[in-house]
Amino acid sequence: MILIAGFIAGVICRRFRLPMVIGYLLIGAFIGNGALNILQMHVTSEVAVDAKLAANAAGELLPVASDPQESNNAAIAKITGDNIDLQSEEESNGVAFRAEHIVLDNLAHLGANLMLFAIGLHFSPSELAKLWKFFLVGGLVQMLGVIGMITGFVVLIGGDWKVGLMIGSAVSLSSTVLVFKSLEDMGQATSPSGVRAVAILLFQDVAVVPLLVVIGILAALAAGAVGGGADDVMPSRLASMMGLGVDPQSQLLSLGTGSLIFVAVVFLARFIFVRYGVPYIHGLRSVELLVLFTMVLLIGISLVAFLLGLPGALGALAAGVILSETRLTTQITAVTISLRETFSAIFFVSLGALFDPSGLFVNPAFTILALFGCIFVKTFAAAVALRLLGLDLVSSLAMGLGLSQLGELSFVLLSNGLSVKLIDHNTYQTVLFVALTSIIFTPLFLNFAIRIMPAHLHNTDGGDDYIDQVHGERFAAHVKRKALVVGVGPIGGQVAAYLESSGFDVGLIDMNPVNLHPFAQHGFRTIAGNAADDATLKRIDAHNSTLIVVAIPDDLLAYEVVEAARKMNGHCLLVSRCRFKDNRERLIKRGADMVICGENELGIAMIKAVKKLL
Repeated sequence: MILIAGFIAGVICRRFRLPMVIGYLLIGAFIGNGALNILQMHVTSEVAVDAKLAANAAGELLPVASDPQESNNAAIAKITGDNIDLQSEEESNGVAFRAEHIVLDNLAHLGANLMLFAIGLHFSPSELAKLWKFFLVGGLVQMLGVIGMITGFVVLIGGDWKVGLMIGSAVSLSSTVLVFKSLEDMGQATSPSGVRAVAILLFQDVAVVPLLVVIGILAALAAGAVGGGADDVMPSRLASMMGLGVDPQSQLLSLGTGSLIFVAVVFLARFIFVRYGVPYIHGLRSVELLVLFTMVLLIGISLVAFLLGLPGALGALAAGVILSETRLTTQITAVTISLRETFSAIFFVSLGALFDPSGLFVNPAFTILALFGCIFVKTFAAAVALRLLGLDLVSSLAMGLGLSQLGELSFVLLSNGLSVKLIDHNTYQTVLFVALTSIIFTPLFLNFAIRIMPAHLHNTDGGDDYIDQVHGERFAAHVKRKALVVGVGPIGGQVAAYLESSGFDVGLIDMNPVNLHPFAQHGFRTIAGNAADDATLKRIDAHNSTLIVVAIPDDLLAYEVVEAARKMNGHCLLVSRCRFKDNRERLIKRGADMVICGENELGIAMIKAVKKLL
């Protein structure tokens, strides 16, 4: 049902040229608790069946009732931990809602993990070492600013400081997946403003670990304050294995130990993969085995994180980092892109379905105030951080607005806060409303930000040069010469294969994605689009290519591509194909260094064939 809803939303958004994420969130809210309750009917039945199977496997007997719905309610209560009166329709509906919430929350987490894995693949440890100031200073200033302002506001209106700290921690996180994907689609991920924004986002992802420590301590303090004791807070698996309790010191020791072990595991796994795994898997030359290995590593690292008391999302990000910056990275990205897009839809549709708008009518004025307040606080804190990192005031405010949404890992913290009773259901729904609304606005905010920034700061041509001035060296050193092939037919495909075997980093452009798919699976950089469009050429890095080959069979289109490529890159070697010899001079005038004419080459080949026959 979720995938069907995502497909329908995607078609509508594509038709009206709207960001996909907006459609996913809205249709999720429409089929979830907000309107039709379609998901609740399906999920409740499925959870009941799973619970019955689990109970039977464990040798437990469930109450037998004449009404099948009562039997389902008993099964659901079994796995959700609720003791309900089967005669109470209100309570049984409440348990059904909780069962639905559990399943949808798990689906949302699964989707977020797959998307964070894709972010990890783009993560570059060597680049991060050069950008430590952006990562550490920018991320620290932004997060502490948001947490401080949110906590202060909650205390000011008479709330508990522990609740304020919990909400502030969740609100301080932004959407790494959404912002990175939007910047990449707009060609701004490597611009000065984009690099700084991504560095701040990566710091937020890493900061989830200490934030979980904070929530564990707050939960222990809150449990002690209300007399709940240890029964209200469950220790992590690692804490249980170590024989620790749920007091603040034990929580700190457990998560600190787990974090150190996890970092050691990630470093060891990356060393083994780079040293031994890459050459071995590359030698197998099997796309199927590469996909299988990638999934095994992703699940394995996520499981390690879970066993150590850390969020699975952090494990997914770490799995991507392990696979990053190797000669298999591009190929892994290509073969997992379908999974990433599928789970992107699952995440955002499930997120929308979790939203219950009925709670907004309790105090709508406060909810709207919370939305605008969070956007203002996050924009201000991010703008201060970006200003400290060297951006001008206008650009800092603009990109700060682009970071004003809540993120995927915010829901990890919110779920933990709800489970340990730091926040109640109404507070959870209010923050969820703020999160969904701010996420919907994000593509609009980023488009606005890019438009009002000075040209030299949002143009990817100047991104590397600007960073060179800051660091005195290349931001991304290209160890191989770059080549670009336009037109992936029989001729273009042969040329691309030859260039790749000759040591070039080959990019491909074609109007038909089907033609590009087999090359993408083998690690080529590919983009489907019109090569005469400057934006398409920039995204494939045509301005840094040392060789451009235009293998398009249409001479008129070849004119446009050659002219656009030469304007963008005046120093490369540009070779073009043409069908008719009369068009050869026109292509040379438009910037081609060499033109291979089909009529001439075919005539020469036929003459050679005739000579052999005679």
